[in-house]
Amino acid sequence: MIEFEKIKNNNDVQILIAKSDEYLKSIGYTAHGLEHVEEVARRAEKIAKDTELDEYDIKASCIAAYLHDIGNFLGRENHQLSGALIAFNILKEMNIDINLISKVATAIASHDETNGEITDKVSAVLILADKSHVHKNRVRGKDPSKFDIHDRVNYAVQESELLVSRDRREIWLNLIIDVSVSTVMDYFEIFLNRMLLCRKAANVLGYNFHLKINELVLY
Repeated sequence: MIEFEKIKNNNDVQILIAKSDEYLKSIGYTAHGLEHVEEVARRAEKIAKDTELDEYDIKASCIAAYLHDIGNFLGRENHQLSGALIAFNILKEMNIDINLISKVATAIASHDETNGEITDKVSAVLILADKSHVHKNRVRGKDPSKFDIHDRVNYAVQESELLVSRDRREIWLNLIIDVSVSTVMDYFEIFLNRMLLCRKAANVLGYNFHLKINELVLY
């Protein structure tokens, strides 16, 4: 995917991802820098391929995943909208095909759980890839006594895997949680809306969404 590699190597993109992560760090959010967007892009590519999207939508999914948090340096509220506009302008300057740009911008604009509207498969892939990325490595501090509930839940997650069963038309989020750090109920307290959004996203792709924590099927 030549376009995707060009975008990853774009200096403006690298700077804005870093600045967005700096802003979120200053207000106490988990890591949203390069490691996060690279992992979300990896997950997006896998989901798009496993659900048999065409090459164009696979490419759009990867680009949207890499750029999805780029608007956070302007503030967390409505970051999905500012990010979509920033991505549109950057991609336009790079002479990316306008049809590809529109898919990417739509997905970025739709990825936050405050929206609730999923209008296409690329948007659905981005939501699943982003909302499934919960893991201890995203917690910035390492002193549990200073954790809020978001830090505790993320730090408790030892493994996070998103699997597609094409034959059964199912998408599974499998988590291993250290319950000595955080309870399963804590996870639902802060991530319920995200899991409901994942269910909607899976449905758009023609799949059913399931959640398993510590080998216990919860949905």
